[in-house]
Amino acid sequence: MRTASRIIALCSSCLIFLALPVHAQPPSPHHVSVLEGLVIGVAEGDRLTVNSFGTEIPVRLYGIAAPQTAKVDKFTGWYKPGQPYAEDAFRALSIKVLHQQVKVVIRSTLVSKMDPTQIAVAVVYLDGRNINMEMLGDGWAWADSRFLSRVDHPRYMTAERVARNRKNGLWAQENPQPPWNFKPQIKIRPKQN
Repeated sequence: MRTASRIIALCSSCLIFLALPVHAQPPSPHHVSVLEGLVIGVAEGDRLTVNSFGTEIPVRLYGIAAPQTAKVDKFTGWYKPGQPYAEDAFRALSIKVLHQQVKVVIRSTLVSKMDPTQIAVAVVYLDGRNINMEMLGDGWAWADSRFLSRVDHPRYMTAERVARNRKNGLWAQENPQPPWNFKPQIKIRPKQN
């Protein structure tokens, strides 16, 4: 009798798991870390910083690429122009998550060329909402198919296609250039005293 009740309990647990929406299931059983924390900064439309139990973790949103923002170095005077809609994407992500408690599902980590700090590549959830997918659907980013898993590729590409068809966000432009093709000219500005 106990064996039968264990089998029934196991089967009902499996059915509950299978009934969950796809976005609620973990992306992969391998190398997935989940953390929760407060978003304390937004650097660009696809980059933010989360404070989790006193540790600041830089996060790059998995599967998307937002337009690059302008960069200025106050000490050397160099200036790198940004892309159209970069500030809008930055503002959209800030409005969504800044000073909010989020869940971060880390897919991988990468190390910056200019800074040895590890960056978490992750899907960010706020109150069950997938912020990565929202940024795509609102038209503030491209689906970055170069780094998407087979499972995620169709969903992310569909979200981008819908945003394009509706001319949401950056898709209001005639022919927006993805950030991986954007090669701005670095300019030197004289220092201002």
